[in-house]
Amino acid sequence: MTKTAIIVLSILFSTFSFAGSLKSESDVRSYSDQIMQKVASGDLAAAFKLMKTYVVISETELDSSLLKSQALREQYGQRYGEPIGFEYIGKIKRGDSLLYLQYIEKTSRHAIPWSFYFYKAPGGWLLNSFNWKDQYQHLFTTDYDL
Repeated sequence: MTKTAIIVLSILFSTFSFAGSLKSESDVRSYSDQIMQKVASGDLAAAFKLMKTYVVISETELDSSLLKSQALREQYGQRYGEPIGFEYIGKIKRGDSLLYLQYIEKTSRHAIPWSFYFYKAPGGWLLNSFNWKDQYQHLFTTDYDL
């Protein structure tokens, strides 16, 4: 029974990313900019690989998210057009522990919002979650600390 439990726990823990941490808010911003540079160059795989360094979700979940993102991008590629850059929109900080960064991926026909949510753990900032979607109307109802 004990050997079985150890094997199961080993398998479980091997599927999770053991994230490092970012030391400062400026490191968080620089890291997010690097991700968006990969996105803006059309290389989602490289962007998601970069996220693995500091993200707290499992590698399996992140890989699944990459595959879904790539499929959606292929489906809507003509509507959006090719990526042509990115723009930092702003941040919202709540207390000392929560930080939200908002970007847009610029394409030839559309702006695609990317949101990054960071949590300050005892060792530093961790990427807790992120998302992108093709709707950007909410950007006009959010107050950012610029």
